[in-house]
Amino acid sequence: MKYIPRWLESRLEEALQANPVIVLTGPRQVGKSTLLENADFLKGWRYLTLDNPDTLEQAKEDPRGLFWEDKPTIIDEVQRCPELLLTVKYLVDKSRRSRKFILSGSGNISLRQAPRETLAGRARYLHLTGFAFREFHGLSAQGVFDQIWEGVDISDLTVKSKVNINHAVWRGSLPGIILSSNDKIALERLSGYVDTYIRRDIQDLVKVRHPQNFRRLMVSIAKSTGGESVQEELSKDCGEKRPNVSRYMSLLKDTKLLYDLKGYVYKNERAYRQSKYFWFDSATACFLAGIRSTKDLQKPRTKGRYLENYILQQVLSWASLQVEEPDICYWKPKNEDGEVDFVVSLDGKGVGVEVKSSKEIKFKDTRHMRNFLKTHPEIEKGIMVYAGDNIYPVASNIYAVPWFVF
Repeated sequence: MKYIPRWLESRLEEALQANPVIVLTGPRQVGKSTLLENADFLKGWRYLTLDNPDTLEQAKEDPRGLFWEDKPTIIDEVQRCPELLLTVKYLVDKSRRSRKFILSGSGNISLRQAPRETLAGRARYLHLTGFAFREFHGLSAQGVFDQIWEGVDISDLTVKSKVNINHAVWRGSLPGIILSSNDKIALERLSGYVDTYIRRDIQDLVKVRHPQNFRRLMVSIAKSTGGESVQEELSKDCGEKRPNVSRYMSLLKDTKLLYDLKGYVYKNERAYRQSKYFWFDSATACFLAGIRSTKDLQKPRTKGRYLENYILQQVLSWASLQVEEPDICYWKPKNEDGEVDFVVSLDGKGVGVEVKSSKEIKFKDTRHMRNFLKTHPEIEKGIMVYAGDNIYPVASNIYAVPWFVF
């Protein structure tokens, strides 16, 4: 199958110019190994994977012998042998930072904590998300957010889509799911992904005494995707004690399987601060919530919830390419019934994002966004992501933007 270039490649190449070690993380099956084996600028690199039993054995017993060849090296699935990082540190220091390494593995805690302690001052951390819609279709990473941060008017991005919006949301961002030849195979792979990879990631980190309760917890969170999940209610839903619910949710967040968005509060305004939770992938969220086909997404409230999760995936893909990590929040004033789904801030600039499942955006639809912009001078623009086909201004500094160009 032909390799689809990833947007993170250029960011990875750029980071290697300033850092001897790159730690590349991300959930299982988002394409880390595929990227490292296929990116053009890495063709001359030596590729090692600790999934290979012989390589893993040597990494544990003879790590210096493993690196006998003085050339830039990729070590995949490095979390299987954290002690190998001491040898990487030694070789980087011995070469006066001229020797280059890329360490890759699933986004679990054991991978992230060990490099931070051992490779302090030597490593840069990059995170690979699943495919953004534009990325999967071979389009430029320069999108709406880049236009906003560059201070230019939001304009046509020359993208047309024949993809059904429900189909895109239901298939999500994981390469193996998007590339499935039909929905039946996609459903089979989603089932395997949830049971094998998500459980395995968590159980690598902590003993889950009652896997059925953990599964019910994930289902409860998925059904309330984009909502303000209360741990007491989740505890009742899944039959697990609240301390365990808190611990499992922390692990899901630390592995970047679950995202925790805080309420955006400007100065002393009365706005909600509670966390809202989203899955890293809308297809995974749909599957856990029992949405087994695109037909199940037809209900407006259901469609809107998972479309919002899908748009967050696009925001996260853009965020992963930035040198500094943007803040991503939501805004919900306590004295109103509306909200702004996402508030993205970076370098003193910001943008509000509302997600609508309708095929047209009218001036009346921008009421909450207009209120938000009036009371938040630090936010320059608002965008209304919708199910239509064209980019156009709806109000002062508010644009309608199709879901597939975001």
